[in-house]
Amino acid sequence: MELMLLRLASLIAVSFIYMIFDVFNHRNIPSVFAYATVAYGAVLTLLYFSIPTILESTALALLVGGVGYIFYKAGQLGAADVTEFATLSLILPIQSIPLLYKINQFNLPFVVSLIINVGISAFIVVLVYYLPKAKAQQKKPLLASISNYDAIKAVSIAFAYLLFIVLLVYYTGFNIAGIALLLVIMLISVLIILFEKPLTSTMISYVSVRDFEPGDIIALNLLSKSKVSALKRRIPHFDRLIDSRIIAEMKKKRVLEKLPIYKKAMPLALPTFIGVCISLLVGNVLLVILPFASTFAYP
Repeated sequence: MELMLLRLASLIAVSFIYMIFDVFNHRNIPSVFAYATVAYGAVLTLLYFSIPTILESTALALLVGGVGYIFYKAGQLGAADVTEFATLSLILPIQSIPLLYKINQFNLPFVVSLIINVGISAFIVVLVYYLPKAKAQQKKPLLASISNYDAIKAVSIAFAYLLFIVLLVYYTGFNIAGIALLLVIMLISVLIILFEKPLTSTMISYVSVRDFEPGDIIALNLLSKSKVSALKRRIPHFDRLIDSRIIAEMKKKRVLEKLPIYKKAMPLALPTFIGVCISLLVGNVLLVILPFASTFAYP
């Protein structure tokens, strides 16, 4: 029991410190701290004193790190974000009994609940913080920024959500809490798709190559396809994620124009901390929408 309390407290403490660094240190997580948390997570894994559990926890963390690295190279995650997810998985490999909403979690990996809850939290943070910022920054009404393509994508997403809700109710029964949750997620998703460009504009700064840093991410959606193609022809390794090789190539080719870089992107450690808290309190949020899940509640 004491070790479990230590694990739960460690999840909150580690994710909270990551959040503080991410928010107040310009998204820079000290490498020493990141490596120290991985080592700490490994120690907690060893304290299971069970070879199968240790192997399972290690395998999960390696899988998280491997998949996370792919997303990092694709410019979708920061290196510190990958390290944090791997660390949290080491600290608690299997989802524990939620403290409030005691629905059976079916021995799912904790990181599965975490990623789902982080994704929902990130959507909410983007909408609550960046949409008003985008509205204040735009010289024209936000509705004027919606293209026909954006509208089609938003309608398609809304239709997919509504179809899923209908099928869910038809095959599993009516769950008002689950339907309400899905409708909220649908609304947030539609708004983010509709206002993708103004939202992105609040997160970027136009930066020249001399101010690039390895790990910076280019907002390719703000560049035309012809512009991206021209840069890729000129810079052989040009991609969304900037590394030292791309910087060297751009300096050698004397690329002078400024590019949109995510210098003010949302610190992912913030929704990660929120996701940790949700995971500990209610578990995997998706289980809330399944009516049959409540029949497997813990006594």
